Amino acid sequence: MSSFNSVAERPEPFAKNTQPGVYLADPMRRFRSYVLEAVLFIVTLGIGWIGWAIALNLKTPGVTPAKRIMRLRVVDAKTYVPLSLGQMIYRRAIIGGIAGDGVLYAASFIGGLWNPLGSIIVIAIVSRLQIRNERNRNIWDMASWSMVVFDKYDSLIAPLEDTALEASSDILTLDGLNVSFATPRGNLKAVRDVSIRLPKGESLGVVGESGSGKTVLSRATMGLLPSTATRTGGIKFRGTEISSMPAEEVRKLWGTGMAMIFQDPMTALNPVRRIGDQLTESLTERIGMDKKAATERALQLLKRVRIPDPEGMLKKFPYQLSGGMRQRIMIAIAVSCEPEMLFADEPTTALDVTVQAQVLELLSELRKESDMSMILVTHDLGVVAGHTDRIAVMYAGDIVEYAPTRELFENMKMPYTEALLKSIPRLETPTGTRLPVIEGRFPDPTKDEPGCPFANRCTYVTDKCRAEKPPLVDGGNNHFYRCWFPIGGEK
Repeated sequence: MSSFNSVAERPEPFAKNTQPGVYLADPMRRFRSYVLEAVLFIVTLGIGWIGWAIALNLKTPGVTPAKRIMRLRVVDAKTYVPLSLGQMIYRRAIIGGIAGDGVLYAASFIGGLWNPLGSIIVIAIVSRLQIRNERNRNIWDMASWSMVVFDKYDSLIAPLEDTALEASSDILTLDGLNVSFATPRGNLKAVRDVSIRLPKGESLGVVGESGSGKTVLSRATMGLLPSTATRTGGIKFRGTEISSMPAEEVRKLWGTGMAMIFQDPMTALNPVRRIGDQLTESLTERIGMDKKAATERALQLLKRVRIPDPEGMLKKFPYQLSGGMRQRIMIAIAVSCEPEMLFADEPTTALDVTVQAQVLELLSELRKESDMSMILVTHDLGVVAGHTDRIAVMYAGDIVEYAPTRELFENMKMPYTEALLKSIPRLETPTGTRLPVIEGRFPDPTKDEPGCPFANRCTYVTDKCRAEKPPLVDGGNNHFYRCWFPIGGEK
């Protein structure tokens, strides 16, 4: 799978060893590439085109004459390594496609290859047809004899300037992200100068009380903010800056690039549509599956999230399901297109403890199976303890502590993190014991008050804490904290 915005072809994301499939994420770009390639082939009488392609590949692998002009490049979908001309011919059946083009031209116009204008018109008509047969193959690939087998040899077309990406690069980078909302009381600052990097395949837990900015952070990353919001700072997804992209371009990443499990499944699911319709919508809209194939995939997804009687479930409405079942449906919808990154916003809210454990275990399994990155938003440190690689603790819009999960629990620095941990109920606590709470209230998010935002609620507070806001300090071992007098340090 790929997060490139201009992908013209992408493999069926769930067909590892099954039927091949070609999907059109950008039909016009694909159409223009085909037209230009055909024109160049005709003008150079074929032999010239092949010589040109060989010369280009010696300098820049992964391009053909038309791809070079359009600044496109064919790369391996898993490693992002550009393909040689021989690999392109073998994997993508370029020669077979050219031969098929010739048959099309000859059958459609007298003069065939000697009528470039007629050939281009045929390509324009055929390549834009969105018809698919039972194998979900575009009619253009059938007509051109192009037998592209994606289940063994995945390849895709990507922007030439973006192919320096490596599979080991960070999937998400936030650089100085700020989010504020215009309110009658003033500018409400929900996220303040947050910088985070998440390596591919890892999971990050974002922890904090309600109102700390966790959900806003996730929604800002996906571009799901209301019109009253103002977002500044950088957001890179798979190395591509998406913070300045038009909303229409960012939407192309939803489903296949990034997806979200919303906090309340009852309000996130459409109450007047059947579960089957809601499950298949993303499959038909995002990756172009026909209704029959999408329904089969939906049944597989329901089984994958351990829904009993998946056939019957497709016909039900959300109100007929329990909270746990609705949350499983939301998970199935979110992972249906095999996204590279998943945002799970309080996925265990309002669920009993047993169901919470099942949902968290399911998310962990799905993440490992698909090598998917995940950001798990929660107020419970106990939830992220066994299900994340890193933890970011947020308070009043700031990141106040960030560390690998084991490092954070073994060497906690921030008093707010300690207070969150102490507020978790414990089995060994005697009956009738009053649970610890974090006294006090959040600072006013519309005001920039001096000092540490947690100062008025902190048991270790000093005059310096109230006067100066602490910076985010690197304590070593990739452990950062925002405190003048960290726990375990000298007071």
